[in-house]
Amino acid sequence: MDYVYSPITAARVSVEALINRGITRYLRRHNMSITLCVLAMIIGFNTAVAIQLLSAVLVLPLDSILCGSLLSVTFLSRSKKTLCIANTSNSCEINVDDLLERKVVPMETIEAKAFLKGKVILVTGGAGSIGSELCRQLLNYEPELLIALDTNETGLFDLVEGLRSRSHPRTASLSPFIGDITDVQRMERFFAERQPDVVFHAAAYKHVSLLEQYPDLAIRTNAHATYHLCSLAQQYGTGCFVFVSTDKAADPVSIMGASKRFAELIVQSQAKSSQGTRFCTVRFGNVIGSRGSVVPIFAQQIEQGGPLTVTDPQATRYFMTIPEACGLVILSSAIAEQGGLYLLDMGDPVRIMDLAVKMIRQYGLREEQDISIVYTGLRPGERLHETLVAIDEELLPTSNSKILRISHKGRVPSSKTVDQWITALEESLQEFDCIKLRKHLFQIIEGISYPRLR
Repeated sequence: MDYVYSPITAARVSVEALINRGITRYLRRHNMSITLCVLAMIIGFNTAVAIQLLSAVLVLPLDSILCGSLLSVTFLSRSKKTLCIANTSNSCEINVDDLLERKVVPMETIEAKAFLKGKVILVTGGAGSIGSELCRQLLNYEPELLIALDTNETGLFDLVEGLRSRSHPRTASLSPFIGDITDVQRMERFFAERQPDVVFHAAAYKHVSLLEQYPDLAIRTNAHATYHLCSLAQQYGTGCFVFVSTDKAADPVSIMGASKRFAELIVQSQAKSSQGTRFCTVRFGNVIGSRGSVVPIFAQQIEQGGPLTVTDPQATRYFMTIPEACGLVILSSAIAEQGGLYLLDMGDPVRIMDLAVKMIRQYGLREEQDISIVYTGLRPGERLHETLVAIDEELLPTSNSKILRISHKGRVPSSKTVDQWITALEESLQEFDCIKLRKHLFQIIEGISYPRLR
């Protein structure tokens, strides 16, 4: 032989072969890392001995070979950890039932089928996590036309192509529309031309801490655009308008939550004065797997070898799956009463720290040993614990146990009052004063939600 493999090289080759075959990943997932080390040590030892004997050159004593192999395996098990985790990006299936600590049940669809079949349906934010899933599910209700509206051109393209690649039987009923809900003139032309029968309004800015820096955009998109869409729905004879809200609108402390609460009040006000369109709002918390939510962030951090970033060890959130939330939103559209504000059953709150540990273990790893966890502190606008209803709200049952109605003790603003709010906020928006704008928004919210504090 022209050259001789060292024991370390032999051991490295053996372990690389195991990694490439996915054995490492399998063993880690089943907490068999000790077995892996022993197996790799034996293979490395035997390979090294065989090569040395075949070459007729005894470079190292056998005990040195054994020691070198063991040290090599130990080193590789550490240095290759990130590689092994990265290779699991598409192979570790997250057990959602375990993360949520409850069963995810299929939704009833009989009422929704009767309501939606043959309708022209608009989904705003159609390229987003919620909007795109709404579109996928709504196609199963056999609408005459389903319009997915979004500013995200690539997202709309991916939605259509994804359905087409899976040979969905009703892909032809899906029509992508590139548009900005804050563009009032373009939205009016759209309603005049398409005249949708049902609107699912899911488009919104949603990242709490980021929107603290941009209250003007949160108000324009989450509140003002909702106001104009509601007006257009009434003007052009839309039968049902469903506003997708958030638990952060209950006793809001963030710009995002306050802008969504303002939008809820706008929808309820429109319902109060509506002559034909049925307006309703559906509120729910975090959804597992949505863009920017904690689960995909944790998954990415695990795949990169950590650390996992948790805001606070005691922080809790309410979670649902995207299909579960969308299925209930669709069902709500069929059973909702005029002006109804509904809350989806989110189960019990989940501690973020517990969720992080469960995800680490589902990857076959160990917290603090394989993956570390660091605490970053609550970001601007975030709460330690979310609430689903405000202090002046109460929950009432509906015909579906997974959907609850929120009864609000405060008065619903008149359409004239809402018009005045919109005009006043427009003036504040022109001043580009974020502090003043935030104060103005919360004064509006508190004036309605907490009349006793006036």
